Amino acid sequence: MDADASLPKPRYKPRESPPGIRFVDPIDGGQFSLFTEEPFAPIERSTDALPIPLDTAIEIEPDTFQTPYLVGVWIRDSEFTLVDQCTGGDTVSLEDGEYIVEFSAVQLKVYLGIDGPFEIDATGDAVTFSTEQASDVVLGVRSYHEQPARTITTTTDPRDLMHAISQFRASLMTTSPERSFPTLRGHPPLLELGEELSIPAGSALSEPSVFIEVPVRWDRILPVTSLSYYLDAAVVPGREPRLVVDGEQFPLVGPEGFEQRVEAILKHVFTLDCITRTEGLYDVELHERTLIEEHVDLDFAELYDAPIADRIAAYMDVPFDVVEPAVPEWKLTADVEPDPNNIPVLPFLASDLAVIRVPRNQDIETRIIEDTTPDVEAFFREDPVLVRGQPTADRTTSTTDSETISDRVFRPEPTESLMQTFVGDGIPMGATKMTPTAFRRRLEYEPAEPGRIQVDVVNNEDAMSEESAVSDVYGTREWIDFDISVHTELTKAELTDVLKQETDFFHYIGHVEDEGFRCADGHLDAETLSDVNIGAFLLNACKSYDQGQALVDAGALGGIVTLATIPNPTATEVGKNVAKLLNTGFSIANARSLLEEDEQLASRYMVVGDGHANVVESKAGSPASIQVKSASNTAVKVEFQGYPSPAHSVGGLRSWNVEMPVSNCIETTRIPHIEIQRDEFESLCRMDQIPILSDNELQWSGEVDLTQI
Repeated sequence: MDADASLPKPRYKPRESPPGIRFVDPIDGGQFSLFTEEPFAPIERSTDALPIPLDTAIEIEPDTFQTPYLVGVWIRDSEFTLVDQCTGGDTVSLEDGEYIVEFSAVQLKVYLGIDGPFEIDATGDAVTFSTEQASDVVLGVRSYHEQPARTITTTTDPRDLMHAISQFRASLMTTSPERSFPTLRGHPPLLELGEELSIPAGSALSEPSVFIEVPVRWDRILPVTSLSYYLDAAVVPGREPRLVVDGEQFPLVGPEGFEQRVEAILKHVFTLDCITRTEGLYDVELHERTLIEEHVDLDFAELYDAPIADRIAAYMDVPFDVVEPAVPEWKLTADVEPDPNNIPVLPFLASDLAVIRVPRNQDIETRIIEDTTPDVEAFFREDPVLVRGQPTADRTTSTTDSETISDRVFRPEPTESLMQTFVGDGIPMGATKMTPTAFRRRLEYEPAEPGRIQVDVVNNEDAMSEESAVSDVYGTREWIDFDISVHTELTKAELTDVLKQETDFFHYIGHVEDEGFRCADGHLDAETLSDVNIGAFLLNACKSYDQGQALVDAGALGGIVTLATIPNPTATEVGKNVAKLLNTGFSIANARSLLEEDEQLASRYMVVGDGHANVVESKAGSPASIQVKSASNTAVKVEFQGYPSPAHSVGGLRSWNVEMPVSNCIETTRIPHIEIQRDEFESLCRMDQIPILSDNELQWSGEVDLTQI
């Protein structure tokens, strides 16, 4: 991978209270700390101090140090062979030798190089290292952040686009099964439109052994983007869509159609790679391997060392329905209108291994956003409440006024992915409205202050003051520094100042009307702002879509907005739960999606801009939710659902810090049926604030009596 040497590297700073050392990635704000008994002055070491790629390295002087919370720990010898794994409840004692310790589920790639004997204790709420007898201890970190190494110019000619997409495979850091790890898939080069095809010098491309043949049509080229990238395949013209692996042919049209077949092959090959890689550097028991191993005739050890074409061909001989139970929940499905102006989104979608579809008119279901169930209609009719829009508008007037939005709203074809994005015209209800500019901004965004999270809560309506309590939610992560500012009854000029100053999250409470944000002295129309300096946002007001889209156009990453009338009690509850979800590590898109499990009117909320945007990272590396199916005095039956995060995407490993009936799992994990002993269930819930769905009600593990579930 061609790295950009000019990018800032993670930096370190001693901690005073509690004492220790903290590393911060200035690019995306990722951070990680180690606590020590006394303050110490770190000694910088060469990044060659360990036999793995590092951005920054220091020497650790204290004999005892501790993580801020439980993390997974992998221990390797000098040959990088895995010798042990330490999770919650374990202790490990290593004899004299040279070791490399890798931390899992943290915001940076963190490694310890230890020369000598040492001990690890993970029986409490953190992981403690004792290295009194070690002669040398080096702490090294590497950023998760990946920048595209090149920019390719392509024309609107579909054949040129095929050549450009075929270059994506050069960004793979390996063609071994380990490329299923997100950290070993480099970001594909950017695409831009121009007068002629121009592919600058970059990573050398080997002769492909895998080809994807498709007709020279937009609706056949776009959907194979992620597949060609992951399979290290060249995209070439062909009469019929097919996958050609070392001369062996596999059709790309199945019983359910072309796009569905491409999606199935991507997930099938990817999942089998995740299982095969357990024969290599990560020789661990894997839950998904146990699901299918008895049902397939594959020699995983032999496949691990096989060339990529041989491996893919062997995978394709395995029935898809046999592997399907092991396929992880997919992160993203993207509907991309076949407009040449949308070409620049393709590298970002390939980086996410997104399922890409080209929507047709029959896929679009026009929606009236004010339509509701009889129960909700009765709520408005029988229990008049304050709404967060025009103060004098009644229900009928509100519906009429919303037609300017309603005539642009549609429901894209449903997807099983955790996130759904639409790139094109209109307002995609239930999906994220995305543009090429919004994708590009993901690479350019910098946190307000690396190492600190700035949150601004604005309440411009005294009658909605109850929601201001969200300021007590943000910042309750003891190992992260927050600056929380609460503003009330702002004028137009004051609100403009808040939007123009750097902040990581902007939470607005109040009224949004046709003229814009209602302020103490009139209305502020975000469309008049040429630039803003906010990261993510929540505009918790009626029909805030246009103002939110204006914020994205002016420079914000992305945010949650509303498409219709929102009664104040609903908005208050949604606002509090959004704050809790974001503070637990959820992205804005996954937070909005989870709300629909609990609140009927949550369907009136949607995401504009980058749905990946988040405020903090999860303790577990990626957040999760638990749905309780049944419970007894001794055990709880649940459905466990993991969610992706910027640093932990599809293909990572989720390990458990409590005793679980399943082993390590492939992210993004979904386990539909799992029975956990009650004491272990309670231990799992106490590790973090986890959203729990019980009897269709959203609760929080830190706020409910777990013994009563």
